[in-house]
Amino acid sequence: MKAFFPTICLIFLTIFSTQAQTNAAANSNSFPTISTLTTWASFNSQQKFDIAIRAVGFKFEVKEPGEGSTAYTYIRKIVVNEVNYTDRIVYRITNTNSASIISLVTASTDLVSLYTPQLATFKNNNCKTEMSKDKNTTCSCYESDNFAIDLCDERVKLTMGDGNKYFVSVAKK
Repeated sequence: MKAFFPTICLIFLTIFSTQAQTNAAANSNSFPTISTLTTWASFNSQQKFDIAIRAVGFKFEVKEPGEGSTAYTYIRKIVVNEVNYTDRIVYRITNTNSASIISLVTASTDLVSLYTPQLATFKNNNCKTEMSKDKNTTCSCYESDNFAIDLCDERVKLTMGDGNKYFVSVAKK
């Protein structure tokens, strides 16, 4: 009987710690690093990008042919702190496979805080993108020899109040 109580306590402790680890894993919200995004932009191949992006939980949604390029949109549904989000990533590649742009949009994680330290080796430029002209959007634009990167924080009106939508674009020059 003396061993029964500690055994029951141990079982409950194991169950609850396993549940906490499961919840932490479900709430993890991993995004590719700037290095990974520039590598993916260098692929110049939607097939290679498709394999890479599925490995981080995105699923193909739609293909949109355009003049001079084709956009492939991928989404993933995630839960962070019991709130549902949809992350969207678009891979746009020229029809000649000579250049590509990756655009990642989310409201689930502060991409500005995540990516700004990773851009320390890039040159900071004045932003001239359409998004940066919006008074509700703050953008920082960076450049290296091979890439142009825009990092934006857009204030959006949500049904439950204000929120932020974050946007990063990595373009291979």
